[in-house]
Amino acid sequence: MQLQNVTAALEEVPADVLVFFDLADEPVPRGRLGRVDWILLSAISRLRVREKFAAERGSSILLSSEGKFAAAWVLVVGLGRRADLTISALYRLSYQAAETVLRLRQPRIALDLPLRGFPTEPPVRIRKAFLEGFLAELRRGWPEAALTVSVFHPEQGDAWTDDAGNTLPQSQGSARKLRFRS
Repeated sequence: MQLQNVTAALEEVPADVLVFFDLADEPVPRGRLGRVDWILLSAISRLRVREKFAAERGSSILLSSEGKFAAAWVLVVGLGRRADLTISALYRLSYQAAETVLRLRQPRIALDLPLRGFPTEPPVRIRKAFLEGFLAELRRGWPEAALTVSVFHPEQGDAWTDDAGNTLPQSQGSARKLRFRS
């Protein structure tokens, strides 16, 4: 399994499925998910208005990218209400998100981590908590697959760092590989 940071333009991310997270108490998608919603002509917002997707914890919707992204699929996973989110709930949610991704059988996955749900936590802590469960479940569920998991940089604030503690640039146009210790 390869874990890498990616800073390519959203539409150009080399993945089979883009995975985003949505808060139930945000009436419209924001951040990168808001951009995806805009590009897909408000498909997510329309599902929210029609009460077909309420972004409840563990719920999900799968949308075709209709050729507007390099990835064929856009998966949106509900986080529930921000007030109900904890690090342990995030850890459980990471397993559920991985199980959903595994059912798609797509080996190249791009993640926009659910940082919006934890505005007071350092992004690197959320990254560690989420990826620990997510990657473990991917390995367990599809051990023979050569999976690539790409993680978007935080939209604001801190950048990710590699194993040597070097800050990875956010303006880089390609993916940079990172080692993941099992």
